[in-house]
Amino acid sequence: MQVEATPRTWGEYIPPAARVRMLFVVALVIGAYWGPINRDLIGRWLNEGAWSHGFIIPLFSLYILNTRRDELLRGRPRPNYLGGVIILASLAMYITGVWKLMMYPQALSIVGVVFGLVLLFGGWAVMRIAWFPVLFLLFAIPIPGSIYVQITLPLREFASWSAAALMPLFYSGLVCEAQAVVIDFLRPGKSSGHLNVEEACSGMRSLMVIVTLGIAITYLDRNRPTWQRILMAMSCLPVALFCNMIRVTTTGLFVVYDRPDLARGSAHAMLGVLMIVLAGGLFFLFGAVLEHLFVEDSDDDGQNVAA
Repeated sequence: MQVEATPRTWGEYIPPAARVRMLFVVALVIGAYWGPINRDLIGRWLNEGAWSHGFIIPLFSLYILNTRRDELLRGRPRPNYLGGVIILASLAMYITGVWKLMMYPQALSIVGVVFGLVLLFGGWAVMRIAWFPVLFLLFAIPIPGSIYVQITLPLREFASWSAAALMPLFYSGLVCEAQAVVIDFLRPGKSSGHLNVEEACSGMRSLMVIVTLGIAITYLDRNRPTWQRILMAMSCLPVALFCNMIRVTTTGLFVVYDRPDLARGSAHAMLGVLMIVLAGGLFFLFGAVLEHLFVEDSDDDGQNVAA
């Protein structure tokens, strides 16, 4: 059986004629998306904390591709014209979004076009490796404002309820009652007050960051069994909710203990960073627990038996 030699450079991997075609099509796509869609995306990444990670997503996708560079170079790109169909459908989605003034379909079409380009020029051999880095770009696309509000409201209510339940554990005699996104509290011998869990405290920002990083780390950990990777990916959401619950509870305790200065400004921002660190620790702790659920022992025949 003849074994195909592995190309040593990207120049050998992609023939000159294919490079010319790729550059031409990519130039057309960049020209189509160089207008308001890119400016709107970058503007939201710059001005909305929940989507500030958008700048990192494309870089991380490239990093993931680079980790599988050898696998890419071992194969040969074989164009698949289904990619052209996907590109046309994505451009139709873009045009429809422009016509109906809908930002989200326009942004989604970018990922569709990238997916189509990879399939068109690389075929399934390349797509088998590149599908995740391409679809990972979806984490950089801001969701519509109406959907965002529908997501953040229950998150705020959960944070309010959990903080009201936890705060009395750390302040003797404190009485708390959660009303939607407002926590009313009564301190023994002192005045009463209330805390408003604002949209910025919904945990949406940390939720997006933790889920994004968790999914990426889970994908890169390819030596782990598939069932463990699925469980780790599923753990991202509860870890993010737990960390935000701790953050809102801590912020409320700062107010109750007459330290409102720690509940805003740089101190509050630092608390958010610490919650990201805590989430990372919990995520890796969960991974370590999964690794030790089954211990492999060697029997007399040299076979591995799961205990």
